[in-house]
Amino acid sequence: MIGMAICRSLRDAGWTPVAGDLAPAIDSIDWDHPDNIDIRSVLLDVSDRQAVEASVADVLPEGLLLGGLVNCAGVLRDTFLGAVHEDHMRLMFEVNVAGTARVTDVYAPHLVDGGAIVNIGSLTGEIGSFVGASVYGATKAGLRAYTRYLAVELGARGIRVNNVAPGVIRAPMSPSMAAVSGGEEQCAERSILKRIGEPEEVASVVEFLLSSKSSFVTAQTLLVDGGLATP
Repeated sequence: MIGMAICRSLRDAGWTPVAGDLAPAIDSIDWDHPDNIDIRSVLLDVSDRQAVEASVADVLPEGLLLGGLVNCAGVLRDTFLGAVHEDHMRLMFEVNVAGTARVTDVYAPHLVDGGAIVNIGSLTGEIGSFVGASVYGATKAGLRAYTRYLAVELGARGIRVNNVAPGVIRAPMSPSMAAVSGGEEQCAERSILKRIGEPEEVASVVEFLLSSKSSFVTAQTLLVDGGLATP
């Protein structure tokens, strides 16, 4: 939901977004629906280097360059201490961290100088109050560090790299994370704004970080959590 909200926000701002995902996710979306007009889709498995490399021809026909890149792929599996499933742990690191690095490594050479990259992190990479989300949080903390390093490497080309860290958002992954911390309503009550967020509210921040309005912002992690992380 967050990924499609980002695509719609970017389209409405004048971008030509291309959504990449696995076949089940791509097939589940009605691309002919008016909400999805002018959003292209490509099959993309971020855990497979060859698949990522092969996607370039579909995303950028005729040698076109990217104006921006959003790394939004992510998976969440509960990891309670003493009952951590090896496959779940491996999957989260493979998609959340390595997948982001893999896509960026392939697509960064195709970014225009002065472009921008936005990674989608999580509140769990900033605080430790969600029981059962330790490994997920570790992957998102790693994504924050990766953002800082990448910003340094790409700064000479004028490419800005930032990280958006959503809190509890009305999206498929949030109920699983919130359930082990008292439910979405309790999480909402712990935030300053006393509610959970909407995908569109994350999307608007991503659009800002890709735009020239944030031309002097790089290597930052921006929390979009309604004040949930505030002590």
